[in-house]
Amino acid sequence: MSTDASRAELIARRNAAMAEISRGWEGHDDLDPTGPSGHQYGISQSTRLTSDYRQQHRKDAMDITPRQVMDCLIDAGIKDWVLMGLHGYVGYLPMPRATQDVDVMVSSQESEKAVEVIQARWPTLEVTRFPVVIRFGDPADLDARGKAKQVIDLMLPNSQFQKTILNKHVKVDERTGDRYPTVEAAIVSKYSAVISRHRKQGKKQIDAGDLHHLIQANQSVVDRSTLFDLAEEIWQGAGDDILDFVQRAINNQPFEI
Repeated sequence: MSTDASRAELIARRNAAMAEISRGWEGHDDLDPTGPSGHQYGISQSTRLTSDYRQQHRKDAMDITPRQVMDCLIDAGIKDWVLMGLHGYVGYLPMPRATQDVDVMVSSQESEKAVEVIQARWPTLEVTRFPVVIRFGDPADLDARGKAKQVIDLMLPNSQFQKTILNKHVKVDERTGDRYPTVEAAIVSKYSAVISRHRKQGKKQIDAGDLHHLIQANQSVVDRSTLFDLAEEIWQGAGDDILDFVQRAINNQPFEI
């Protein structure tokens, strides 16, 4: 095992080598989009990428889109829900990316009705219940272990900050009835994933990248007092912690995790 001194020396040599190799690429990332893409564009791009993948490589898989899931809930008259996960915050990212499942958080009072209407709409999906999420898997699309990949996650608000998001931090599209988290709710939710003690490190690295982009793209409109108050509902002291995350992202510095 390397000592702190040998590790520091290795990093110094690595940085010197990469400074030479990377010459000419300075400022290249500055050409990337910096502002939020908007939910209409973000979801359409994310959906297109996922659909293209399924059509090319998973022809038997069900291609369930966020639009279909939202319409299912709206048509059933379910009121207390919000689109979460990547699709919930993709409109706040400058460069949308794909994901293979649709995450929706539904109040405890309406969760069973949501399960019923989803099962009625897609009866072949396999349902697995956990304390914090009800997962719907596609038996036609199996992972490496032979298990059905999840295509819909029905999240249950077990934490106070999640209940507050449902009550106070949902943006409703008056034309379509779509329900998205506010940018503050999106940032706090992603912060919660980044600091989670149960989430796998590979996923947390993706979470950290998304959180950087969320903060950088929306720094001019984010209400920091709202961030502070909502984060404090995760753990006492999270308000100051998330504001440190915000400043680090603005300064293009890594998060302390």
